[in-house]
Amino acid sequence: MEWKLVQVNPVELHSYWPQVKPGLERVRTKARASWLCEDIYSAVRSGAATMHVAYIDQHYAGALVLTINTDPFSAERSLLIWAAYTCHPLALGYGLAEVKAMAVRAGLRKLVFHSPRRGWTKRLANDGFEISEMKFEKVL
Repeated sequence: MEWKLVQVNPVELHSYWPQVKPGLERVRTKARASWLCEDIYSAVRSGAATMHVAYIDQHYAGALVLTINTDPFSAERSLLIWAAYTCHPLALGYGLAEVKAMAVRAGLRKLVFHSPRRGWTKRLANDGFEISEMKFEKVL
């Protein structure tokens, strides 16, 4: 089995967009996210975020969007997985391993992922993620 994660060149994003946008839209809907897919497009085009497309045995296996997050109080930088989805059951494991390696190469000590979906708690715990904070909201 051959795994490949390709960073999308921002000037080539337009050609990838029809393939990645439907998955990003599913992520946005399931996570009830406030961002729009167009926000990701703009961030990748401007260099504020990176998009990576995954292939397993030369077949499309998903995409992920990464950005550097800076804590406003400590100034600690971390690699934020802004959005990710897979189309192959092995892609999550391969992808997380590669994203961890990217963070280490960039000198970042943390990998961060946000989601209101409780199912990620169990899936990510198996890969060493821990809940670091809980957010409580009341709509008024």
